[in-house]
Amino acid sequence: MVFTVPTDKIVPISDHFSELFYLIRLQVIFFTIFSLFWAFLVDQVMLTWLNNLPLGQSSLDLAIYGPYDWIEIQWSMVFLLSAISVMPFLSISLQKFMNPGLLPREKNWFSILLLFNLFMIPIILITVWVFLLPNFISSFVALGSLEGVGNHYDASAIFKLTLGLSWIFIVLSLTTISLSLARLLGLFDTPESNLRFKIISFSGSIMIITLPNEYDGIRILIAIIVIYLSDIISRTLPKSPLGLRLFSVNDIVSETGVHNRFAIVDCSCEGACPTFPSNFTLPGVALPSCKAICLNTEEQDSLADMVFMHNISKIIISGCDGSPVPNNLQKALEVNNCTIHGLEWLDSKYSHDESWKLNSLKDSVS
Repeated sequence: MVFTVPTDKIVPISDHFSELFYLIRLQVIFFTIFSLFWAFLVDQVMLTWLNNLPLGQSSLDLAIYGPYDWIEIQWSMVFLLSAISVMPFLSISLQKFMNPGLLPREKNWFSILLLFNLFMIPIILITVWVFLLPNFISSFVALGSLEGVGNHYDASAIFKLTLGLSWIFIVLSLTTISLSLARLLGLFDTPESNLRFKIISFSGSIMIITLPNEYDGIRILIAIIVIYLSDIISRTLPKSPLGLRLFSVNDIVSETGVHNRFAIVDCSCEGACPTFPSNFTLPGVALPSCKAICLNTEEQDSLADMVFMHNISKIIISGCDGSPVPNNLQKALEVNNCTIHGLEWLDSKYSHDESWKLNSLKDSVS
């Protein structure tokens, strides 16, 4: 059995895709089952909720002014209740799928995010339906009544107002999870990636298009707030031990025709080693940064995982000659056919010369 890091094993990518498709199919099945279940109960749920609204005698004057409004609301309620019912299964499935590829800090962060969506979103929705909107209607009845003028309430408008508010929280939850997963996979790390813009655009468009007419005039504002909050929450993800989670690595052909894939590690050795020149780049070469590879197990695991993911054949460390690297990391590199070398900047009197460092880095891959 071949290991990339001490706690992980190599699994064919086809197995990962098979597991992902299985989880997607499972969630679709759960959603279908819950939809059938709620379809038989939705009328009773809606009538019970309407009867509990604090309208007093006006509750007898609830009306539906459009012939298809009631059917539209019924299906919207079925969709909403089914989505809420599926969320626990979705959270558990995502955690099970992602956990094997996450570092300890990332696991803790992702678990907290999923727990928030698992408990807080349903609690917020229940609060909106049971407490917030009834209190709002009660205040409206008290302040908006005129003597001698009868009050009639559109049942479909009341439902659409609450459904829209519930939909806002669901889209907020799903957008946050989508952005967070993309950040965890490093899909935003490459300069040419526009996935973040696509996720944001899709979520914003969904908000603007699907919100009921009761939200006319504030659709764009709501979409902006949802996108902003989702992005802020996803940015709380702990930083990668290597600076980035995804690197652009290409084959580099030597003068003798040998193909190699390089990674040059900017290891500060707990601040003892000079860092790379500012804004240094080398096309096709991974440039991870570490605090101290020899002491930090997260950096060791991340480095071994990077070697496997990008099929890197040579690692070059700036500070030492590579010999102090722990044995478990050296063995992980060996089984992935990767050698390790060093530039030994710690022992060079020129290591504080920016031009000398720049030439040293370029020469290391020539």
